[in-house]
Amino acid sequence: MGIAMVGVMFSHWYGFQSINTGVFFLLSSFLVKLVFTEGLLFLSGFGLYYSFSNNSNIKSFYVKRVHRLFIPFLVLSIPLYTFFLIYKDNYSFVIYIEQLTTVYFWIKGNYGGMWYVAVSLFLYLLLPFAYRYLFYKYELLPIVRRALLLIVGVYVINVILDILFPDYFEKIAIGSTKIPIFFLGVLFGYCVKNKLLSSKIYALLVLSFFVIYLGLSFFKEDNQWISRLCGTTQKLFFMPLICLLFNLLHRSCVVRYIIKIFDWFGKYSLELYILHLHFYMFLSQGFLSDNISIQLQATIPMVVAVVLCVPVNRLIAFVNNTIKKTQFL
Repeated sequence: MGIAMVGVMFSHWYGFQSINTGVFFLLSSFLVKLVFTEGLLFLSGFGLYYSFSNNSNIKSFYVKRVHRLFIPFLVLSIPLYTFFLIYKDNYSFVIYIEQLTTVYFWIKGNYGGMWYVAVSLFLYLLLPFAYRYLFYKYELLPIVRRALLLIVGVYVINVILDILFPDYFEKIAIGSTKIPIFFLGVLFGYCVKNKLLSSKIYALLVLSFFVIYLGLSFFKEDNQWISRLCGTTQKLFFMPLICLLFNLLHRSCVVRYIIKIFDWFGKYSLELYILHLHFYMFLSQGFLSDNISIQLQATIPMVVAVVLCVPVNRLIAFVNNTIKKTQFL
């Protein structure tokens, strides 16, 4: 998750400034192509399989997800959205509630990069039912067939939306088209936990993703769906490759230090993600000053997010513990 988070922040830093040239831009683009938010969703599906397979109590699962995602999102978002409610023109109470609940994304599209939170909450709601569908019989081939049917079904729904409601689809495509990789993460979680992937099968899968990626890359300019599939298979190839590379080089002091940095970014990935986007949204609205340069508007949120993520994480833990003591959740 740390590599994905670093890639996201570098990509946003360049994107905020509309920079698309230079060595560091190429490096960040490389990181984005390797993992990016699809990597976060894949790992989320992988981890949630482990969580739900260890304890399939739906109420317990939802309560944990509320504490781990929704409450942190509220703690980080209420100050900004309340400020907008008071001072921003045309920001109604309805919009305030829609954005705090992330319903806004499913109605009007992405807002300040919070599509990731909206899609994650939706997938958390869906996971117990998807789990029942996928794993009601623990036989590998039927599970793989059901998983592929689910993934294809999600793509078909996206294509139908694109054909029938293109304007609406364009608003939610940033999130809805990435849902399949979450279910791939769930499937891989099942295979890894049950030790169904030998070294040879694992290597064959990775090689297969690479071959599919190469094949699709020749046609990705002609069709948006081929381009999306190409991006997904690219990440499914590079993610295990990165893990293998770090595993081979972990004895190097420099590599161990880099791994620690990535681990740190992974530990605070949610706080970093929301903080840097919220602060950028605040600055880009011109509330602080209209004279802040584009470079500062892009840089300040990154610095603030890195500085505040640890104390904010502790604040979130305090809020969660307080709520748990009240036995409300």
